[in-house]
Amino acid sequence: MKKLIALLVVSMLIIGVLAACSNDTPEATPAPTPAPSGTTVTPPEGDDKSEGQLLAEELGLPYTPLSEAAPITFTYFDRSPRTAPGANNPIINAIEVITNTKIEWEFLVGELEQKIGVMLASGDWPDMAFFGGEAGPFLDSGLVLPLQDLITDYAPNLRSHYDPWWNLMFYGRPDLYVAEIFGTPVGTQYVNEHWGTAFWLQKAVLEHFERAPANLDEYFDFIRGYMEAYPTIDGVPTIGFEILTDGWRRFCIDNPPMFMAGYGNWGPAAVDQFNFDDVTGVSTRWRNDWNKAYYKKLNDEYHLGTISRETLTRSFDDYLATLASGAVLGMSDQLWNFNSGLDPLRAEGRWERTYLPLDFTNPGVTPNYLDAREFTGNNGIIVNRNISDPVRLIQYWDYLIQEDVQRFLSWGIEGEHWFYNDAGRIERPQDQRELQRETRWKDDNMGEFLYNAMPKMQGSFADGNATVPGEQPEEYLAGLTEYDQELFGKLGIKNQTGLMSGGVATVWPVYYPFWSMSYEAGSPAELADQRITDVNTRYLSALVVAPADGFDALWDEYQTALEGTGEQDLLDEIVRQAKERLAAFGG
Repeated sequence: MKKLIALLVVSMLIIGVLAACSNDTPEATPAPTPAPSGTTVTPPEGDDKSEGQLLAEELGLPYTPLSEAAPITFTYFDRSPRTAPGANNPIINAIEVITNTKIEWEFLVGELEQKIGVMLASGDWPDMAFFGGEAGPFLDSGLVLPLQDLITDYAPNLRSHYDPWWNLMFYGRPDLYVAEIFGTPVGTQYVNEHWGTAFWLQKAVLEHFERAPANLDEYFDFIRGYMEAYPTIDGVPTIGFEILTDGWRRFCIDNPPMFMAGYGNWGPAAVDQFNFDDVTGVSTRWRNDWNKAYYKKLNDEYHLGTISRETLTRSFDDYLATLASGAVLGMSDQLWNFNSGLDPLRAEGRWERTYLPLDFTNPGVTPNYLDAREFTGNNGIIVNRNISDPVRLIQYWDYLIQEDVQRFLSWGIEGEHWFYNDAGRIERPQDQRELQRETRWKDDNMGEFLYNAMPKMQGSFADGNATVPGEQPEEYLAGLTEYDQELFGKLGIKNQTGLMSGGVATVWPVYYPFWSMSYEAGSPAELADQRITDVNTRYLSALVVAPADGFDALWDEYQTALEGTGEQDLLDEIVRQAKERLAAFGG
């Protein structure tokens, strides 16, 4: 590690000197990286070795010709309102030295829709961006760079990684625009933690009742019972059930009844879970009795005081701050969405104020909360058509996707952050397990931040070890806090998903999920989708806080409003794209 630090310091000094020497001259646009010759590149030997090559050898990482390339910086916009990794992060800095490639991060401030509008109107946006499912307007704008030829010609490792989904990646378009980063599984898919939709219950509530609630009614009974026993938590009034409705994150109010009815995270419509072959069986999900029953339950809980009016108007930042207080007992959400709000609780050691997931359904319905990791086609990076050196970016990705580099990013430095045991399994020293519980520490010291932001392996490496520590079963158990180990023992579970009754993760058809589909701007489907969103925004919160004797009348008004949205136009387009995906994947 001392050699690593020394090399990093030297390299940063050299880069700093070069930057200082160029202050009096205009900044030059880097020359495009030349195409590879098609022959094997021989690493320089002896005194000709670059710092990047020496550092790669020191860390046991593969050689890359980028070690001899001129330094370059790419900008990256992420839709999340978070902060960049620490400037002295040794893992990320090592990759920067080896590849001579620096990433400058920009994160969301304010509303995503407004940010997207400004970028589209000006045509000025970073070299690459992650918008998740909100990338559609960019794909229609002509501002995005096609990637298929670049990946094929300059990124053999990445092309091989994407091979199982290659046809699907064109996503109904003539060109490939999205480099998937969250839906390209490899090897064994371990399920120790659920990061998707669930009803989350604070661990202190589970400890108080010494068991998990059996259904949604009992879930709210537990919350109200705990509120009565503990009207304040560490001086803050206890909050029963939070509902996030802010912007695109309003899935927290939209999606729960769909899961209660046994469907997965389909999106604006759903297919009979027992007949995936009948794509024409797609139906809207807003006109069902189970939908009405869920919002009536929320209305009842509102009048019982379990839900406050304030929760329906909180911004996302306010929502996270409320969770960070430790006073919130439950919510329906996806862990990746609210996880950062728990960082202060972890940092303070308040593990009893963190949560476990539950997968409630209506009577007689099998839960479908646990998803196998699935390809979506739009959950990745788009690249600016005006990027200065697209080949260089693709070669950078190609280096990162190699297994040894992936292990370095996700597990860290062998001998310091992890080691192989006698059985060939990766383990971490206990001090590393404790340190890596904190997201901020990991952002400042590990490579997970970069791993998550770029194309990645998800599942297991060729040797069977999990691609990330949290998915290695034995490492997951060893890494639990003493509090969690004791609580899990009392509850009779072995991992975070232990209270979920759904069993193994569901494997969905190739056209799942519908939320990953985009619609041409101004098309009947796009307009219908927007009208449905507008109607739901107007009515769902109102249904929660409606007078008890006025709920039915408001529900009828809501249904009438949905009739004028052109739902069938949306359903027709969903069926068309579903059939297209089936054809692309070979049926």
